[in-house]
Amino acid sequence: MSSEHGLHVMLSYHWDNKELVSKIYKVLRSRNLPVWMDIHGGIGFNLFQSMADGVENAAVVCCFMTPKYQNSRNCEKELLYAERRRVSIIPCRLTRDWEPSTWLGLITAGLVWVDFREATEMNIDLKIDRLIDQIRIVTGKKLKCFLQETSNTLENSSGNALYNLYPMLPQMTEKSGHTTSTLIVSRQHQTISNVNTKPTPPPVPPRPNKNLIRERLVDLALIDDKKENNLPLNSRKPDICEIPDQHQADTSSIPDILPLSPSKTNNGKKRNGIVIDYSKFHRSPRIIGDDNDEISFCCPSGVAISKTGLIYIADQQNQCVKVIPLLKSGQPILSRPFNRPKGVHIDEHGRILLTEQNRLLILDHELNLLKSIGNHGSKPGEFNVPWGVATDCSSNIYVCDQMNNRIQKFDTDGQFLLEWGYEGEHVGQFYYPHFISISGNRVAVSDQLNHRVQVFDCFGNYHYKLGEPGSEPGQFSCPFGVCIDGNGHIAVADHDNNRIQFFDENGDVKRILDKEANPLFNFQGVHGLVLTYDGGLLITDYKRSGKHRLFIFA
Repeated sequence: MSSEHGLHVMLSYHWDNKELVSKIYKVLRSRNLPVWMDIHGGIGFNLFQSMADGVENAAVVCCFMTPKYQNSRNCEKELLYAERRRVSIIPCRLTRDWEPSTWLGLITAGLVWVDFREATEMNIDLKIDRLIDQIRIVTGKKLKCFLQETSNTLENSSGNALYNLYPMLPQMTEKSGHTTSTLIVSRQHQTISNVNTKPTPPPVPPRPNKNLIRERLVDLALIDDKKENNLPLNSRKPDICEIPDQHQADTSSIPDILPLSPSKTNNGKKRNGIVIDYSKFHRSPRIIGDDNDEISFCCPSGVAISKTGLIYIADQQNQCVKVIPLLKSGQPILSRPFNRPKGVHIDEHGRILLTEQNRLLILDHELNLLKSIGNHGSKPGEFNVPWGVATDCSSNIYVCDQMNNRIQKFDTDGQFLLEWGYEGEHVGQFYYPHFISISGNRVAVSDQLNHRVQVFDCFGNYHYKLGEPGSEPGQFSCPFGVCIDGNGHIAVADHDNNRIQFFDENGDVKRILDKEANPLFNFQGVHGLVLTYDGGLLITDYKRSGKHRLFIFA
């Protein structure tokens, strides 16, 4: 079933899923997308002609993954041919509690996938909308139907109304003559205004008012006022988790929120953590994992560095964690097998925190298991594809529970404390939270498919967000790794735009690392980020058909 002349969207599927894929095909056609679909159920009917029509004229291939798709020789030929021709691929999952492996796992590793699991008449349109959004991001101007479109922000009028549920950002005072000028930074970092007022210390924002939230959600028709204790529609849990008394955290151990405006009294000194040293980006990086390097990776994701200068890398498809000295080259000094490790972090005690298949591991510095936390599920303390992990100054552990669209917080021993977030586009909600970074009382989370970074305090109270969909400075296309330093500057791995963006404490773009800034910054798919102890940066970078590398700015 061919589309009009020109590039098209190709739907690759197993014959058993023809009914669902045909429905998706019809909706895409009704939205004026040029779509190609083989109605004969696989490419076995006419192998070479089907490949010529489908793959060679495709701007993107959407593969609908199931165990039968993975075991089909014809489907394998089709997708491998698309990869060899460097056609973009969008994986679509149809089967719950299953992950692609072997050839399919390698091809789709690190790609943003669309969830068509448990598709029903009630939710199929929403899932197709997600697919169209991803097609728009991946193809850009390759498809004529998108040429006249501009990137639309995910914030809408309903979302903006929810801003009133959360406290304003803390204020920062600085003396100016005989008066005191207070810089007030808007929640979206769009305006800065001066107000004359008396100096007051920056307050810790209170938790959102539960009754006010309920009233506002009723006004926005997100919940039914007639039901008791109901959840927002299209969600499984509220965005605020009530914590039992025995699990309440001691707020006295959490420092006050740092001012989010520059201070004349700072004098350039470090505040509450490592500060990014931008001078390190004036010179060429050291690159590990290139063609001529002794160390190789396959889809490196999370990265961490110890105080002794050892780099820990979660090497996903090699299913291991590799340990490399920062200042030396050669073979890794240690490599231990794990089940598709994703996020890695080193806490103040020198313990290695590692996320792998639906659990959090606490390891010693030699990667020996000390404790395993969680299993598959959606209850508190359970995970569904955990990814980024970080700790605060009290050694509490925070985990991006990606498929549950939430952040979970544990104490230093792994006891559950609280959670926040659920699937959605409004503030405090997530669509695949990926990586997390903490400095002081700031918690920065990359909200992957909402194409933004959200900043909270250590109790899940929303502060502000950075970014919107797009490729201009300050915009993101699937942000992955994130780092926040002691001055509130944030570095973001802008994955699909192949660049690192740095934002100052006011949310303004301070610097961009990409091949336009320096040909040596030829990123192909930036993933994990971590700050070194002297303010440098480590970056994992890979593309499925390209190089798999570690960039070191130190």
